[in-house]
Amino acid sequence: MEALGLHVSERARPGCEPCGVLAGRANARWFLMPLRPRAVCASSLALIQPLRFTPRLFKRLASASIRFGLSGLWLRGRAYVSGINRIAAVFGSGAVHAAFMTGTAGPHRKLVMQCMDGDGSVRGYAKVSRTPDVHALLANEAATLRALHALDLQSALIPRVLLHEVRDGTAVLATDAIGTPPRVPRAFLPDALHRAFLDELAQRTAPTWSRDGDPLLQTWHAQVQGVAGRLSDGWRERFRRVLHVLSQQPGAIASRGLAHGDFTPVNTFRHRDRLYVFDWEYAGGDYPADFDLIRYLVAVMRLESPQPAQLATAVLDALTREFDREEREARLRLIAYACVYALRGACRQPAFPGTALKWTGGRDDALLLDALLAESRRGHAAGGASP
Repeated sequence: MEALGLHVSERARPGCEPCGVLAGRANARWFLMPLRPRAVCASSLALIQPLRFTPRLFKRLASASIRFGLSGLWLRGRAYVSGINRIAAVFGSGAVHAAFMTGTAGPHRKLVMQCMDGDGSVRGYAKVSRTPDVHALLANEAATLRALHALDLQSALIPRVLLHEVRDGTAVLATDAIGTPPRVPRAFLPDALHRAFLDELAQRTAPTWSRDGDPLLQTWHAQVQGVAGRLSDGWRERFRRVLHVLSQQPGAIASRGLAHGDFTPVNTFRHRDRLYVFDWEYAGGDYPADFDLIRYLVAVMRLESPQPAQLATAVLDALTREFDREEREARLRLIAYACVYALRGACRQPAFPGTALKWTGGRDDALLLDALLAESRRGHAAGGASP
């Protein structure tokens, strides 16, 4: 926030804006929300996009309490923001309020700012970071958004880049908005809008981004080698087995085109008759076929099927029944998804000499891959019914 020209203090200063402080996800992230006007405070809750029942209920109650001026019941405290936001002008003269989210603690943590006018209408968002690895992610997102706007997608709306810069070691990516996101996101299986978007994205980006299975496997193998010295014995063996299984039928995992990389209900919502898709930091071509579809299915089905074996069965059933994937192909693509997702978690961790790599969600990644590999072995024992 200091890089934006803002200062935060525990005590009020002349000209400062009072903000409420809210903790999320076991204090792993923090929110700073203007307390007035009430419409701005209510719109600030758009930064919180929970999928599970209890956080969704909390958000509904928080929204109701703001209407009655009772926000102090759930806030952790107050802070005061002063100074002139140096990038507010890119969102227009009416962008006079901002809410902030620190992001989840970890190597890719970044500040997210939501700019609003006096009526609480969202004018745009900015991501801010001093971490070089995050600089690369923001540069990738900016380049991807510009490339997608040049394609003029018909099935979805994409944020427009208003500013992308690195100044004095701080990277900023500012994008526009089409309005305030839904108060509480819904977690449902991909429907016709999602399918149309994924199909058009693949079709329009295939000439530049599609890759055969063998080059993908080589890329993932190189990534494993890059962190092998910091992986536990269990993870080294797990990746070895997974890549061996996938190498038996590389054509099944060949990418169709550009992948979003984090396609979930939290990063999408309906806007009239189209889908709005944002947060393109992880977009790229080094993903297996159906990565985005599986990422969405996993995010939804994990809410109902938390056990790895149950989750794998539920996702495979959806791929074959709802999306007409052949069973062997669907299983290979789910294994490839789980491998790449885990590998991304491992590769983003900073190096600590003498310490095996650990990452948030790593245990779940391991259990899911182990369940899929166990099923693969059973398929072989039964005469090759599975890869």
